Amino acid sequence: MSNVLTHLELADQLLGVLPTRERIARSQKLPVHRTYLVRVDRTMPFEFIRNLMLPFCGLWGADVQFDFSDYDAALSQLGGDLQADAYLLWLDWRIYRESMTPLAAVQWLMERIEQLRIGTDKTVLVNNWPESMDHGDKMFGFRITSTDRGWIRRLNACLADYIENTPGCELVDLSNLAYGQHEAESFFDYRNEVASNYPFSNKATIMMAQHLGVHLFPAVFTPRLKAIALDLDDTLYSGVLGEDGSEGVKVTDGHKDLQKLLLKLKNSGILLTICSRNEENDVKALFESREDFPLKWSDFAAVCANWEPKADNLNTLAQLINIDSSAFLFVDDNTAELLKVASTLPEVHLLRANLDGRQTMNKICDFPGLYQIHPDGEAASRTHDIQANQQREKIRKDISDYSTYLESLRMVVSIYENESSHSGRLYDLSHKTNQFNLALRRMTEMEAQEVMDPDHYVTLTVRLTDLLSDSGIIGAFVCQVEGPNARLIEMLFSCRALGREVETVSFASLLEKLTVLGVERLSVDCTEGPRNNPAIDWLRRFVTGIPENLPLPELLIDVRSACMKHPAIVEVI
Repeated sequence: MSNVLTHLELADQLLGVLPTRERIARSQKLPVHRTYLVRVDRTMPFEFIRNLMLPFCGLWGADVQFDFSDYDAALSQLGGDLQADAYLLWLDWRIYRESMTPLAAVQWLMERIEQLRIGTDKTVLVNNWPESMDHGDKMFGFRITSTDRGWIRRLNACLADYIENTPGCELVDLSNLAYGQHEAESFFDYRNEVASNYPFSNKATIMMAQHLGVHLFPAVFTPRLKAIALDLDDTLYSGVLGEDGSEGVKVTDGHKDLQKLLLKLKNSGILLTICSRNEENDVKALFESREDFPLKWSDFAAVCANWEPKADNLNTLAQLINIDSSAFLFVDDNTAELLKVASTLPEVHLLRANLDGRQTMNKICDFPGLYQIHPDGEAASRTHDIQANQQREKIRKDISDYSTYLESLRMVVSIYENESSHSGRLYDLSHKTNQFNLALRRMTEMEAQEVMDPDHYVTLTVRLTDLLSDSGIIGAFVCQVEGPNARLIEMLFSCRALGREVETVSFASLLEKLTVLGVERLSVDCTEGPRNNPAIDWLRRFVTGIPENLPLPELLIDVRSACMKHPAIVEVI
């Protein structure tokens, strides 16, 4: 429990505020579960930021180590020995201003990254540059590229456009970090530049360490969290519902901001749930009667409001929305409740809420695992689909015959072959799916794009709709084909789709496609992880022993037999 308390205290100290250098230095160390190596190719020092990052990375159980290049404006050593987990190009863009236009500078960088791509498909991060206002710059617009301000603004626009259209590249947005500072110059400290060629202030250095440590690096290296479980009393509002009643609890401006943030997270794909010691009817009445609440009852994918232990309720919530409890962030103002949950479910992520809702909001903004780099194409439908799953479960209980239940759903399974526009969704599924992830490959963006090549791969993506909802793209198969032999290097299905045999019906479509291509034998990559037993158990229905060189005709007969009476309409697009 001491590690849990330390974690809660460090989150209070390091998240939602900009900690001082002294506070960072005094931070206790947390257990490390994984070490990552980042190669830094640079034209200016990065060590000042590196020295502050350990406590921030400790909040998500990581130790991020760095391999530094020499200072090299030409980036001639780019990538080093190519053994890193990610690559950071740390550039003082001002040194290119006299010799290149902004567009030429970005095109030069593109060429260097393309060379790096020959040896690695790992994520490449590139910083942009904060605008500064030298004397007289306020007299000139940003189109005047002869000024520092104009050149930098044009560079940042070109760089953002390039990164947005380049898989596997991410932006370290220093310009955004500097935005909103009371004085533009507060992000810079030219005394540091004179002393060490490092132009940034102490405050800016801490901001960059925090941003990399709790936002960018967790987003690059780990799957995003899937759900937030929320306490209610003195967390989403001020007061106690059971004592004050629906009209008596107070929602301050800070609590409104907190609820608005949670609504944004919901719209980005995070599932919101309630885990509270209250009566469910009272909770429902609260959200339906309070027009000043930004959050509404329909925004919650599942609710456990009762007097059972909160750890039990978190397990119930995990079952209701069909995710592993390790994908939850539990937010509660009561430290004792957080510790009880930790003792039973140590894998659940914990955050202590403040009485001031705005402080809670700020800490959630910085919590590792919530930062989103790419838009989620399925986000808009996710909560509705989970709610529909609960309706499906009620139908299933009312209809004793499983086949009749499936028929009542009127499912349509759409199969897409090597659809390149689905590469982003394939990448997302690879990083989000834990329970039905057969090989645990965790594809890079570059790899997800490459496997859409029909000359070397058969990659199927699966869309599911039924009477209750359109679930979107919920599954994928990635199969490498070499003449009469094929290898299934990954099979992924969202937990939202499980329980309706969609994976089996889709697998039959894959095997039929391979048969048409003349494939005779299939091997299956399979890795047993801590949470993918559903995928392993499914495979064992059709394969005993090592899944290598399986006779395709025999496998297809078994799979067809398993889904022969499945009522779904299957369409290949």
